[in-house]
Amino acid sequence: MRTQLSCIVWVMTVVATAMLSAQVPARAGHWTFDGALTAQNGRGQDLYMANPEYAAGRSGQALRFSVAKTATIMDAPDLRLAPGFRLACRVLLEKLPAGNSWATIAIKGRLSKGEYFLRVDPANEGQGFAFFISSEGRWEPRVRSNIKAEVGVWYDLEAGWDGQEIWLTVNGETTRTARQGDVKPSYAPVQLGDFDGLLDELSISSPMKSTSVGCWHFDGDLQDQSGLGHDFVSTGKARFLPAAAGQALELGTAEFSVPSNKELQLAPGLRIACSVLFDEIPEAPTPIVLKENEYMLRVNPKVEGSNFAFFVFKNGRWEPRVSSKVKPQPGRWYHLVASWDGINQVIGVNGEVNNKVHSGLIEPGDAPLTLGTFKGQIDELLIENPRLAVIGISDLMTDNMLLRSGRQERLSGVIRNYGRPLSGCEVSLSLSDGVICESAATLTLGPLDSNAAVPVAWTLSSAESKSARATIRMVASDGTVETTPKVLAFLPETDPDFSARAWNPPLGKVASARTYYVDAMDGDNAHDGTTPETAWRDFTPVNGRTLGPGERLLIRRGSVLRQELQLSAQGTAEAWAEIGAYGEGPRPVIRRNWHINDRCVLIKDPDYLAIRGLTVCYAGIGLTVNYSRSGHRGLLIEDCIAHHIEGLYRFNAHGIPEWRDGRGAPGGVRGGIGFGGAQGEDIVFRDCEMFQCSAGFRASGWNVFIDRVFCHDNFTHNTSPHPYLVSVNRAYLVNSIFDAAGWHAHAGTMGIMLAGTNGLIIRNCHFLNQPDSGSHDQGGIDFEAGGDGNLIDRCTFRNNAGAAIEVLGLRSPQTRNVEITNSRFDRNNVAHKLGPAEIYIWGGSQDPIVCCSNGIIHNNGYVLYPGVSFYVNKAPTLTNWALADNTEFSSWEALDAAMPLNNPPAISMGPEIWTDQRQVTLKAEVKDDGRPADGQLRCVWEQIHGPGRVVFADAGASTTTVEFSAPGDYLLRLKADDGEHWRSAMTTVHILPAGSAVARAWSFATPQDKEGWSEANLGTKDEDFDAVTIMGCISRPVHHVGGGHYVLAVLESGDAHIVSADNLGEDLAANRRVGIRFMNSTPAARMRLRFTTDAAPEWSDQASQVFEVVPGDNETRLYTLDLSQNAAWRGTLKQLRLDFSHDGTPVTGSCRIDYIWIGRGR
Repeated sequence: MRTQLSCIVWVMTVVATAMLSAQVPARAGHWTFDGALTAQNGRGQDLYMANPEYAAGRSGQALRFSVAKTATIMDAPDLRLAPGFRLACRVLLEKLPAGNSWATIAIKGRLSKGEYFLRVDPANEGQGFAFFISSEGRWEPRVRSNIKAEVGVWYDLEAGWDGQEIWLTVNGETTRTARQGDVKPSYAPVQLGDFDGLLDELSISSPMKSTSVGCWHFDGDLQDQSGLGHDFVSTGKARFLPAAAGQALELGTAEFSVPSNKELQLAPGLRIACSVLFDEIPEAPTPIVLKENEYMLRVNPKVEGSNFAFFVFKNGRWEPRVSSKVKPQPGRWYHLVASWDGINQVIGVNGEVNNKVHSGLIEPGDAPLTLGTFKGQIDELLIENPRLAVIGISDLMTDNMLLRSGRQERLSGVIRNYGRPLSGCEVSLSLSDGVICESAATLTLGPLDSNAAVPVAWTLSSAESKSARATIRMVASDGTVETTPKVLAFLPETDPDFSARAWNPPLGKVASARTYYVDAMDGDNAHDGTTPETAWRDFTPVNGRTLGPGERLLIRRGSVLRQELQLSAQGTAEAWAEIGAYGEGPRPVIRRNWHINDRCVLIKDPDYLAIRGLTVCYAGIGLTVNYSRSGHRGLLIEDCIAHHIEGLYRFNAHGIPEWRDGRGAPGGVRGGIGFGGAQGEDIVFRDCEMFQCSAGFRASGWNVFIDRVFCHDNFTHNTSPHPYLVSVNRAYLVNSIFDAAGWHAHAGTMGIMLAGTNGLIIRNCHFLNQPDSGSHDQGGIDFEAGGDGNLIDRCTFRNNAGAAIEVLGLRSPQTRNVEITNSRFDRNNVAHKLGPAEIYIWGGSQDPIVCCSNGIIHNNGYVLYPGVSFYVNKAPTLTNWALADNTEFSSWEALDAAMPLNNPPAISMGPEIWTDQRQVTLKAEVKDDGRPADGQLRCVWEQIHGPGRVVFADAGASTTTVEFSAPGDYLLRLKADDGEHWRSAMTTVHILPAGSAVARAWSFATPQDKEGWSEANLGTKDEDFDAVTIMGCISRPVHHVGGGHYVLAVLESGDAHIVSADNLGEDLAANRRVGIRFMNSTPAARMRLRFTTDAAPEWSDQASQVFEVVPGDNETRLYTLDLSQNAAWRGTLKQLRLDFSHDGTPVTGSCRIDYIWIGRGR
């Protein structure tokens, strides 16, 4: 009976296997991850990951992934999407995706242009498994599993597409979604991760037919396995050596070539894949695969880096090439993939992919296909050449610089054929609701030869101000379909005014609406929180709530909360919700623990919410508003301060050891103040201040109005590039000041970076004093990429280390329709950066798709720094810029007299005050130019931080007396406002215990001024993260002054210290105390203060004092050392030295020194 049952089971298995093999392809790529990344098909289709780690799988081993640790599989025909596609794997999650982020398991291509995508959905979408394919440029609809992902559970996943449905099986349970349409397979690699967990038993298969015109396995012969007969011929005997996939061809002993034919000639869609090994690295340029004057895959010469590169011969020249960062090493195999689709030129080496956008005219030739003659081996050479029809639209732009509602606008472009000849093409325009095409929407074009260019145009109008989308759809005669979207930002006929004097939202006045109160001093979470007397103590009872129409959360002034606030709001246009302050005293402070993973405020998906009067500080992220989906309207952020929001830029760029591998709190945009994610609408951001932030603000959305923001002194080493204004439509940035808005960053710094800005007006703003830190750029406004319709009007650019305005692009299309007018340029580019010029148009790419900007620069005035030009255009033949009526002046005074724009008030504070008196007179000098004519200068003092209450005798006077309730350090702010522009300045008053006095103090209040101190033996050095991140960086050692602190990072050093200037000259008999206020983020529990005197000028342990400190601290504390009993503390002080390790034990971490003083008293 057992034998008979076994036979039945065997027969059923064979039949089922035969049926399955008739329905799905065999596994083309299969990876078991049993201690290796190699594929089981033996054809070199390996997976690439830096420093792979393995763990126990359900059977054998599995590959470990993390958010920072992903893997790549280079493209191959059997990995591409086609009906019959199948992907299977086994996955275990060790963490679920945080916040409303998802976890990628596998994706081919990018989200913007991909093929298929397997992931864990975000929490707000159910956190189940989901599978997507991209059809006609759309990912949705997806197929979702009914099984929710959990930590620590193995899941068997299988997903696929049969041309009619996409399906997803999770642990045997299958769900399906109808999904048809045109798909576009690509040469993009497959990325695995980012998720935290294990992956095992991955297989991917596809019946996609290869478009190969040559396939050479070199398994003992030179035959072409494609069936087209393109066999290599040799000038000598071919030799073959053992390789992973059978055998490989030895090079260097003979020459190998294939006669030219049409299939091998250069055409869009060309792709070359092979594996190579070098016995020795050549010093001269060395082709690997070459078809002369058509395409070449090579190793660059030693003088150019000895890295891999791919060339396509276009426009009569080889350059520009695209190069890999990978440099071959002798005796190692490298898998190379190179392709050109008519626009994108790509090279991939062992999973590392680089791309360059470059189109141009090609001339196929008759040169043979040849292999290199270097000493080494080549294996598994595949050439695909489908000779694609490649059509697209370029130069897509509007005639007017800015689109306005209520008038006709003209949209035009050029249809280009980058591929083989076409017998015709139909071009159609579709528009969002409310935008009318007043001309024929569909245009029929005749035959298009290769490299043909045909202009097209439409007439449009919109009756109202709105952000709309135009989609141009091109259908070629062979059925090839291409679509190109374009944002149309119709500004109103008259520019709006959403300043505080002109507009305020309707708040409250809903009978049933509640007001919630938080009082960090006297509140109690056991109360109901609905009156000031029954206020809550912190955010615990309110976090997670959604404020309804007219509802308010008010925080008592004087409160300092160490907790993150998380809320949403569903106000209405008639009754906004509000977050604000109540009571008297300093504005409420949300202060975190000065760590990169901390955040102060997260607001999720709000509608009609006003946020007012808060200070957010000492975190990685300040106040952030996150939209998970579009359609939310109404946001006001005003009169808020963000400071010391530091560390988040590129991964691990910061150089702070205890922040290592920190990625910040999940969800929401990064910065001091930010709003973004999906597109929010009707956003007003005004009267806010940001300083000592990595990014002062990040803003995106539709119908955005930014007024009177002051972004200044952001001196965070490694991570302070600039504020960001990106992906905005119909936006205004007015009356704002950017004064040293960035300082130091790997990819460059600017006053502000713009990207994807459509319909943006920047008016009456100042871009000042961008410092020279050795970074790239260092100027005023950076038009980074994309966007259309930008006006710079009545702005001032003064004393920036780099160009006042840059129009870049780099790999993306430049900004179109830029007007720069009525503005003042005063001695910018003092560091002779790009240009060197006041206005610089980048031209590093010779591709018209990238270098495509246009604009007009007129009626401006300028004073030039020696050696700097007013205007430099590095792409004059590709871009279209006009200059008119720009005037040079001899001095700033002459320029200011000729163009009397408003200059903001200037405040001079004087030195910090150290006193034991509770009443102090503050003296500040405020200067103003008397503009605008209808303005009136007003000043106001306020307390920002401090341990007690501060009372100003006259808070509106620049000179006033102040009463302090308790000893301690008080940060005070003076704001000077001329009605159009305002500035502030800060000072600290140090109220000492009665009977105390300070003889000398170092307060580190001025950025980059160490006041004579220097550091030594910190143990830190440059660290290159270029190889482990998509956007690499070099992290530089941290030892700078910024934000009122001397910040130092220490790495495994037992002798790290700082030392003062010499010959201090203080009488030690009269001053027996030293105060050091700092935050110790090292593990040291004791440190040592050393000193020398005129009589004993050498360092010694006797002339020192060990003192206890709090290790791993997140507070800034004052440590007061009494040296009255130290026998060496006598005579005249020569130098001080602070050792971060008292006994030479190596320490790692950072120290932030607020001040050091020498004095007497308690």
